[in-house]
Amino acid sequence: MASIPLQFTDASLQRHLQSARELGQESTSPDSGLHSGIEALDECLAGVGPGDLVEWGIPPGLNGRLIPLQLIKHHSPLCLWIYHHHGLGVFASSWISHGVDMQRLFFICSENPVRELRPVFLEDTFKRIVIDAPRRFSNGDMAFVRQQARANGQIIFLIRHYFLDPGNGNPHASLRLNTWQSGRRAFTLQSVKGVGQDKVILPYRTVAEEHGYCN
Repeated sequence: MASIPLQFTDASLQRHLQSARELGQESTSPDSGLHSGIEALDECLAGVGPGDLVEWGIPPGLNGRLIPLQLIKHHSPLCLWIYHHHGLGVFASSWISHGVDMQRLFFICSENPVRELRPVFLEDTFKRIVIDAPRRFSNGDMAFVRQQARANGQIIFLIRHYFLDPGNGNPHASLRLNTWQSGRRAFTLQSVKGVGQDKVILPYRTVAEEHGYCN
């Protein structure tokens, strides 16, 4: 999505952690959960709190990442976005145009995050962690991440590169959602697990206004 400060593109995990620890010392506010400022979206995720894992089904090309993005850009605790997209990098101008505070969002690339980035999950520096379409992520990894989220008071987003199937359960996720852009006028959230409504429709202007796509 957007172009980011040089120190946040550094591949060194220890540098990420050190920078985040220094920033984290400046904030002592309690974690009050997820807030986007979009009423229907906040109602949908009202039951999610520290210790929870939310699984998102977001196939490429449908602009669906704009939905979880709304939940980490408004007065959010420090967030680490772990991505693995074949040959794609992070370009900050787009992220900034969507209102993201780039001083509180870190990026690192990993195809096997639990094995390669284990220290991230062993401490509470990042209260929000987005695991974006990992190439390798086993059921054991899922159980470990959920256990650590509970221990550290974190909220974990796990983004899949495909729509979630209600027939394939995930006992570790508190909430499972499919999200996509419906034409030029709206975004759709489809509940797979944990939400009373089957579908939530968000008007385009509440999410994206005139911003471009961010698959």
